Amino acid sequence: MKRKIVVLMPGLETGLEDSIRETAGRLGFEAEFCRNEEEARTAVADAEILLSNVVSLCAHAPRLRWMCTSNAGVEPYLQPGVFSSEQVILTNSSGAYGVTISEHIVMVALEMMRREADYRSIVAAHGFRRDLAIRSIYGSRVTLLGTGDIGRKTAARLRGFMPAGITGVSRSGRPVQEMDRVFPVSALDEILPQTDLLIMSLPGTPETVHILNEKRIRSLPENAYLVNVGRGSAIDQKALERCMREGHLAGAALDVFETEPIPPEDTIWSCPRLHITPHCSGNITLSHTRRFIVEMFLRDLENYAAGRPPEALVDRKLGY
Repeated sequence: MKRKIVVLMPGLETGLEDSIRETAGRLGFEAEFCRNEEEARTAVADAEILLSNVVSLCAHAPRLRWMCTSNAGVEPYLQPGVFSSEQVILTNSSGAYGVTISEHIVMVALEMMRREADYRSIVAAHGFRRDLAIRSIYGSRVTLLGTGDIGRKTAARLRGFMPAGITGVSRSGRPVQEMDRVFPVSALDEILPQTDLLIMSLPGTPETVHILNEKRIRSLPENAYLVNVGRGSAIDQKALERCMREGHLAGAALDVFETEPIPPEDTIWSCPRLHITPHCSGNITLSHTRRFIVEMFLRDLENYAAGRPPEALVDRKLGY
């Protein structure tokens, strides 16, 4: 009897399914593809491996030995009791989202700096005003809080707009090729006042909760811009709203929030100069992302079958 792999990834192309089946069969596994959570809950009862981003399926998989989440973030999987055994290997798909999220970052940064929302309102009223003062990425002081795959790919794309001025901030402060300079997070308070565009792509860990608190928000220049695509918990959302309602910051673009979905009654919906997107920057809706996830999974399936450690192993202590 072949060992079982269950896959629940909406929108997965036929060619990618075929790649999983072929590799699984060659290594002595059988792959079962589910179309929804109901099918998957039944299928995982005897599964050894699960490829999905639905954490609740783990509770229905007593024989699970490897959980590969198609997400980059792993916070839900680190809670006590998620897995039937502490020996379950956890890998993620960090690295698969750099292309789609970096493009989103460039998009919203340009929309804010070039006053796209204001021009849409003018045109919607059949107006033809074209004299709004705009800003440019060129010549801006850009700080990337988070220098992982998303930060690096964003820096590479921003390089096309600007010859210099890209600063990274990370836990270690290790140099990154795509950035002009990188500082440890201990230098954040010195960097923020020198920032025109702050881009946050941090993982969700105890150390990153409210790393951008009210004091730090106010330390940004009054006309600075903010983009957050990492974790909503990294920003004190109420403090950000308060500061923006008082006129601080030229604009902010949030794709992640402290509570998701945002409650209908939340006042954040009407916050001035705030660009809201519904956690869509890194969704599995780009074919490149799905292909990258499958390629990572298949490399680690080879490792798993050979008894080697997986490339995408999550360090549960670090939280990523």
